[in-house]
Amino acid sequence: MRPRRARNLCLCISKFIRSKATVGLFAAASLLQASAAAAHGFGQRYDLPLPLWLYLFGAAAAVVVSFIIVGLFVRGGASRTGVDRRFDLMPHGIGRLILHPAFGLVLKLIVFAIFAVTVVSGFIGNQDPYRNLAPTMVWVVFWVGLAYVSAFAGDIWSLVNPWRTIFTTVERLSKRVANRPRLDYPEAVGVWPACLLLLVFSWIELVYPSPAEPRHIAWFATVYSLLTWVGMALFGSETWLQRGEVFTLVFGTFARFAPTEINRRERLCVLRPFAGGLLAGGPVSTSMTAFVLLLLSTVLYDGLLATPQWVAAETAAIDLLGGGEGAALVARSIGLGGFWLFFLGAFIAVAAVMSRFAGGLCSACQMAQHLALTLVPIVIGYHLAHYLLLLLVQGQYVVPLISDPFGFGWNLFGTAGYRIDITIVGARFAWYTAVTAILLGHIAAVTLAHLKVTELLPGRAVALRAEVPLTALMVAYTCLSLSIIAEPIVERRAAAEAPSAALIVRGDALLPEPGTGRLEAVGPGKTARLKLTYRLLGSAFHDGTKMNAADFLYAYMFAWRWSGPGEAYDPAVAAATAPLRRALAAVRLAGSDTTSKSFRVGDFNVTRELLIVDVYLAVPPEDPEQDAAIAPPWSTVPWHVLALMEEAVVRDWAAFSPDEARRRGVEWLDLARSPTLNARLLGLVEEFGATGWRPETLHEFVGAEEARRRWTALAAFFKEHGHFLVTNGPYRLKSWSADLTSLEAFRDMSYPLGVGSFDAYAIPRRGYVTGITRDGDQLRLTADVETVIKFGRSYRLERQPMQSLAPDVLKRTAPECRYVIFDGDGQAVLAGAARPGENRGFAIDVGGKLADGRYTLAAEIAVKANAMNADIRRYEFAVP
Repeated sequence: MRPRRARNLCLCISKFIRSKATVGLFAAASLLQASAAAAHGFGQRYDLPLPLWLYLFGAAAAVVVSFIIVGLFVRGGASRTGVDRRFDLMPHGIGRLILHPAFGLVLKLIVFAIFAVTVVSGFIGNQDPYRNLAPTMVWVVFWVGLAYVSAFAGDIWSLVNPWRTIFTTVERLSKRVANRPRLDYPEAVGVWPACLLLLVFSWIELVYPSPAEPRHIAWFATVYSLLTWVGMALFGSETWLQRGEVFTLVFGTFARFAPTEINRRERLCVLRPFAGGLLAGGPVSTSMTAFVLLLLSTVLYDGLLATPQWVAAETAAIDLLGGGEGAALVARSIGLGGFWLFFLGAFIAVAAVMSRFAGGLCSACQMAQHLALTLVPIVIGYHLAHYLLLLLVQGQYVVPLISDPFGFGWNLFGTAGYRIDITIVGARFAWYTAVTAILLGHIAAVTLAHLKVTELLPGRAVALRAEVPLTALMVAYTCLSLSIIAEPIVERRAAAEAPSAALIVRGDALLPEPGTGRLEAVGPGKTARLKLTYRLLGSAFHDGTKMNAADFLYAYMFAWRWSGPGEAYDPAVAAATAPLRRALAAVRLAGSDTTSKSFRVGDFNVTRELLIVDVYLAVPPEDPEQDAAIAPPWSTVPWHVLALMEEAVVRDWAAFSPDEARRRGVEWLDLARSPTLNARLLGLVEEFGATGWRPETLHEFVGAEEARRRWTALAAFFKEHGHFLVTNGPYRLKSWSADLTSLEAFRDMSYPLGVGSFDAYAIPRRGYVTGITRDGDQLRLTADVETVIKFGRSYRLERQPMQSLAPDVLKRTAPECRYVIFDGDGQAVLAGAARPGENRGFAIDVGGKLADGRYTLAAEIAVKANAMNADIRRYEFAVP
């Protein structure tokens, strides 16, 4: 849901209280609000102080300059530069402590307990990802946090690996397991098992529809545990851990960058320069080369999924595959594998060019194997850029979850009441951290590659010549990664069919029955003119209940039920929902995706259920924004509140509209200010809570237990707040009187909009029409817009002509000319919105759209969608 809709919600609530407008009509009208095709909220983005192209150029130049500096001043390999230096910690207390058996045992027991609790919580705990330890522990603490510990501290995983701990313990307790003959591991297989498992793990993270569902995580952990133990039993624990256990390979690869090297078997504990472990040893295997490139590609693929370019490509691929969620899974799976193969192919191609530049002294395969580990700093840099803020913000959920890991309402350590501080870091910090991490990662990679090539090839000139292609690849990687992190997260919209094309509606799609609202399958043979696919990010309602499919479906049911024919009829509801009912051909819940998305560059997207909804319309496609506003599957009022209002009307306690209230001699429905009605409604809510009542039309979608929870939550909300006006969003009715209404703003972590989404409204900017001229069939407008000049904590608004604005400033300002044309009788005959043309002015084409006569144009300039207190200019003209 975009900021405009949230603002409309706030204004509608206020208007409701002050004018006694009915919530029923408000709920029905919420289906008609203008919105984007995807009910998907996006947080504030950090406006870069310099154009992106300048950042890309600067970063690429920094990589090139670092190559030149390293080439000129760094001579010799690792031994001559001191990168292979070691400082033995064993004579010191810290080294003896790290290798002490008791210290290791304590760490192993702690990690084993965390592992066990995580798996058990996934199976038996609350399945809400934010009330269960498993999602946060696996995707944030383990996958992100442990990677950073490995890269910047050392290989702690090899010590605390719970699968190793459990297997070793079983070996010690069971001679049958310990003495079982082991199979010889084929050397040719290399680390391909770990490579395949990393691909599967990445698929679960990036493609699988429900990676954050606790029970799914528990099953995945169980299957992987069995697979790991079978591999250890067949080939020996150390052999399988080094070849097939994916996390040992991942964290061990990251740990090669760390400043420590620890080997408990050899009683080795030393300090070394950062990245020293990446230069040690000879070339890696072909499978290990592929493994490193897979690590690199999956992190970038995660960011690529949110870019407009990928969304467009994915949408086209889904259409080619026949549409639907199955096609989306196939498209993303192909994309994941293809991205890896693309990166692997690019690296091998560059290695082949390097081999040629080196005069064939080293083959392309050998060159790639020698240089594979030099890419690890880039992997770490990308990992920091994409996931650091996820760890800092979402990782805070560990604090309350350690006291209540199963979501049962416990408070074992007194931390269950901790509230997440999502302002711990800001958008500026996010961007500069990402840029710095990526840039330093590439510079480190260039340096390591130089040291490797210098050792590999004879002669400094040959080595420098061979490094040029690799440096060019680093520059390309830098620009690609910075472009990805600078792209906005975009909504996904199904491609509209051509106006002349007829769409076949799926037979299982639903349409409400007039008079009852009961959803019936449309069956075979029904056609539509337009299909929109909404990816609906649900949020919690004010009473704490969670939005689900029943809420948006019941809004459609309500519109059809109260629009006749039948006893349940209100003319105001019928009038408000008429455009919806004329246009909607069918609606279908295509699937759901409980997913965890990371926040990036200031955006923070919490875990929630993503509902994929297909809406078929009987109208031809026109403007995407307007098409999406006809019948969006979004309700600002939950089904149980709508049903409660319906019961009040059916029992003749109140009416939805003032005309019906006067005709029937009852109250005009008011969920806040009528003590008599509220007392009756509270009795109904308590009765429904005891019986688990829900409307008959919802029996297929809502069980009695869920209904009981809904009514219980609504009763608790009323007792706390004194009214039944439950909606969603970060504004809630707090108090009211005859003259004043107070709304309470609060932070709702489930709300789709991210941090800072309403910042644009903190300093509302205005636009001004400065001139209107006639040019044939076009009306041309020039305009000024306000820009914000900030200094410290202060600011001022400066009015500037649009022609004087820099292109990036004009893009961020997003001016729009909204207009209405009236005929001589004052009737609106044409309306729309125009965006700036190449001359930075606006053009309204009236050719062939108006009959002969005199007309008046009323126009305003909306800056960043702000239409409040607009400056409206009028212009009279005649046709012809």
